[in-house]
Amino acid sequence: MFLKKEFYFLRHGQTDVNKTGSTTDHSDISLNEHGRLQAREIESVIKSLPIKTVCCSPLKRAKETKEIVTASLDVPHCEIMDLTECNWKIWFAMTKLGLEARHSQEDPVFSFMQQVQRGINSALSQEGPVLIVAHGGIHWAMCCLMNVAHEWVIENCGAVHFTVEKNGSWNARKLGFPRQ
Repeated sequence: MFLKKEFYFLRHGQTDVNKTGSTTDHSDISLNEHGRLQAREIESVIKSLPIKTVCCSPLKRAKETKEIVTASLDVPHCEIMDLTECNWKIWFAMTKLGLEARHSQEDPVFSFMQQVQRGINSALSQEGPVLIVAHGGIHWAMCCLMNVAHEWVIENCGAVHFTVEKNGSWNARKLGFPRQ
């Protein structure tokens, strides 16, 4: 399923849509001022990590977050299209299905889960440890597919370290969450 390599995950900073809790399709919007502040707050955590490559979603909010948090890192960066966020309809269906989402042949949830698997594997094929800067839906689907015992909903600019246990199972540990 996923390449068994440790990596770091960072959700993008806050946007106006995140702030209002809107369920509109917000496919390519920028961070708001608070989101930029969140990224600056978590930057010291990110620069202390042994990151060798940074991979991110091509959406503005992820790219803006990546630029802020990796300003002092001199490592390769790459955009991965399969790290693009799902729309709110897929998010709602995916979170309603829970663990069943990974077994469902129902489209578009099943397709999104396959997209996430491709995106994460593409990132993990880079020199690691890798930092992945993406979205809440990517994180939720990834945790579901990994069967990781971890809070699947992640706050804006939440950082998580994913490792592989000796038995092959995934482990996730929160590294930091700036003020919301």
